[in-house]
Amino acid sequence: MKTSNYILMKPYSLLILLALSLTSCEKFLDVTPKGKFIPKYIKDYEELAANPSYSSNSNALLERLSDNTYLSDARILASLTSNTTKAYKWLPELYIETETDGGWDPMYNNIYNANIILQDVEKLEDGTEIQRKEVLGDAHFNRAYAYWSLINIYAKDYEAASAGTDFGVPLLTVPDLEAQPKRATVAAVYDLILKDLLLAKDQLPDVARNVYRNNKTAALALLARVYQSMDNYPEAKQYANLALQKKNTLLDFNTLSFKDPLKPYSGVNNLPVVYLHPEMISYKVTSFGTILTRSSISPDFLSILGTKDLRYVFSFTNFETNGKPTTEPYPLYLNTELSFNIGVPEMMLIVAETEARGGQIAPALTLLNDLRKKRFKPADYADLTAATADEALKLVIDERRRELFGKGLRWFDMRRLDNDSRFKRNYTRGNTTETYQLLAGSKNFVQQIPPKVLLLNPNIERNPR
Repeated sequence: MKTSNYILMKPYSLLILLALSLTSCEKFLDVTPKGKFIPKYIKDYEELAANPSYSSNSNALLERLSDNTYLSDARILASLTSNTTKAYKWLPELYIETETDGGWDPMYNNIYNANIILQDVEKLEDGTEIQRKEVLGDAHFNRAYAYWSLINIYAKDYEAASAGTDFGVPLLTVPDLEAQPKRATVAAVYDLILKDLLLAKDQLPDVARNVYRNNKTAALALLARVYQSMDNYPEAKQYANLALQKKNTLLDFNTLSFKDPLKPYSGVNNLPVVYLHPEMISYKVTSFGTILTRSSISPDFLSILGTKDLRYVFSFTNFETNGKPTTEPYPLYLNTELSFNIGVPEMMLIVAETEARGGQIAPALTLLNDLRKKRFKPADYADLTAATADEALKLVIDERRRELFGKGLRWFDMRRLDNDSRFKRNYTRGNTTETYQLLAGSKNFVQQIPPKVLLLNPNIERNPR
């Protein structure tokens, strides 16, 4: 199966021996390679660079932490001790010492593998300069993505005034399984992320070799996302625009239809698979893609999304799998696969947010409306308008919530907006049996370092609670 940019490829057995056989051990990284295989040739490193774990280990729990979904009281009672339920309740601790944190371990696995490449590939005697350069680009990109994910879960949101002293996450730049590093500062982690991506954008090719490898556009897009996380909107806009110059395809939701409108779970015609999506810039999924199964849309998100938006129509339903009306108070999530892809719409929204924050109302609205025309039936569509820059910015933030649902980004938006007086607020779930709240300024916007990691590495400080 091909697209203009990617070929889906199967993991190689050699790759599995080194990169996928990382199993638990009593060390900080909680990984250890098994087997006798040691990579020696460029093809070995190309296979390691194409490890599917780089693309498939996004943290599904982010969707439980967001305010977009609703869990019935019955479902909560049925799984009170699970980390997914704890995340939904915004509890201060989600894991116990015997549990593996899906947001931490997989990313440090990926960092370990990337560090192997970065340490050894330039010492190889075989392979072309182009091959080595592209493999290095993959490693820089994948390490940057992993550290960006970690810093935005387990550390405070980036604030320029305090980033040099705020605790970040441990930084490892060599594949050392015996290391017990302390936490680096938030600034140091972001410095490495930017250094990696600025190298990657010049090392990666215009067209990736397969869906598990990266290209120049992906590095530009991730730079845009990272700079937005740092509130550096001019740089975010610059790199988002550069990415859009290379990829700007949008899916028209008017081309979609239900195979059986009376049974929405039967499937959607013309719905692209995640790894062939026309809007995809970088392929990202999660190994827990079913985390939202039997979840409902939150009443707050429903009020913003509306029922005429085709993103609602093809994502939520009032029917059960048997075609009968649901008894849940809010529409059920329809799909069983999450896409965490970095995509064209996100780049458009980053540019739009920058324009709105800079008082450029018309350009911001043009981008929003160009996107929304692909998300409504013509009869239901109307241009958005705004009289002030703040109104335009609110429209952009709401559009991010609609467009980026299920992509693991809403929680990050909630964190960064908690530092903006215009958007800072208390979050409350729609449940009636018990009240679940995440208060403005809460320490729970920063997830706790996994207890298992704290036990194995006493040099790591806990996040305050």
